[in-house]
Formats: sequence, C-alpha cells, structure tokens
Amino acid sequence: MKSIDSQQKHFIESYIKHADRKFIRKKNILYQQGDLGQGFYLIQDGLVKITTTDFKKNTRILDIATSGTLIGEQVLNGMPYFSTATVIKDSVLYYFSIDLYNKLIQEHPEIKNLIANSIIEKVKLLLSVINVKSISIERQIAYCLLKLMIIFKNNEISLTQQELSDYTGLTRITIYKVLKKWEEEGLVQIKNRKIYILKADLLNDYLGPN
Repeated sequence: MKSIDSQQKHFIESYIKHADRKFIRKKNILYQQGDLGQGFYLIQDGLVKITTTDFKKNTRILDIATSGTLIGEQVLNGMPYFSTATVIKDSVLYYFSIDLYNKLIQEHPEIKNLIANSIIEKVKLLLSVINVKSISIERQIAYCLLKLMIIFKNNEISLTQQELSDYTGLTRITIYKVLKKWEEEGLVQIKNRKIYILKADLLNDYLGPN
C-alpha cells in the first residue's frame, strides 16, 4: 500500500486537527474482522498488520500498512470491518468517527475523493496479490521480502516464518525450505524470529524473466 502521497499529505495537514489522536502500543488490536465499526484510522507514524481469516480459520496477512495510510474506511458504507488490524510497532494514529466524517464532508466534499482513492489502492493491492500467485514460489517469496524491506525501511523484517507464510499464502514448510536454501546461499539470515535480507540484489534477480 502506498505511503504518504500528495493527497494523503493534504488530508493529514487539513483534517487531522478534527480527529482523535491516539498512541497505540505494539500488539494492540484496533479492530477485528466482522465488527461493526464506528470510524476509521489514519496512521501518522507506525506499522499496522492487516489480516483476514476465512471460514476454515486460515489467516492471511493482506498488508502491512505504513505511515500516511487510511485503514478501516469500509465502515463508511455501513459494512463491517473485512479484516483485523493489529499494531506491530508503537504507533500514532488519528481516529475519525463516522459522525465526524459526515460533518467534514459537508464543508470539505473533496474528502470523498480521498477515501475513494484509498479504496482503489486497496483493490489494486488485492489484484497484485492475485498476480503474484501466478509466478513461481521462489519469485513469490522474493517479491514479498523485497516489498517488506520497503515497508519496514530496513533489511530486518520483523515477521516470523509463520507470519511470512500468512503473508504469502504459502505453507509454513514451503517458506522454511526456501529460506533455508537462501540462508545457506547467504541471501538471508534467520535470527531471533526475524528475517534479515543480506543480498537484496540477488533476491531481485528472482523477479527477472523466467
């Protein structure tokens, strides 16, 4: 998901003074899938894991939302949250209640476009996930690790192998086998329940032509 762009920056500068500022510590849940929410969030600074659970109780990480991202805005259409949002780094967020949103759009109708664009970006994200599933397993994992490097802004990926499995939709055993191979080749290192990218350029080679 995109971080702060010009529209989101405008949103932050113009409207957060009306919202409820919250400091949320790591591991706290903002909302859960299926809940009927009363508002949405803007992440000013932090990281939030967005997950969904299917009818078989399988969990999938849809995204790691970063600073400048709107989350939970589907409640504006009267829909329940379609995902669960868990803070994975101490974060500063702004909470916009539905009532506040309805008041703001009376004076600032352009907010509707900002929300619509945010939802469009989420649809694009889901489509990219579908497209990634059509390539080889190693390319899928390389793509996801490089994407996570951008999200975490570091070569240290604070996800366990199980969470990477949830993120990619691949099995835990598949993730283990590929990472073990790459660790032996010096591309990555697994340490303290984290994944360290040692040679991003070689991972990027996996994204080349088949």
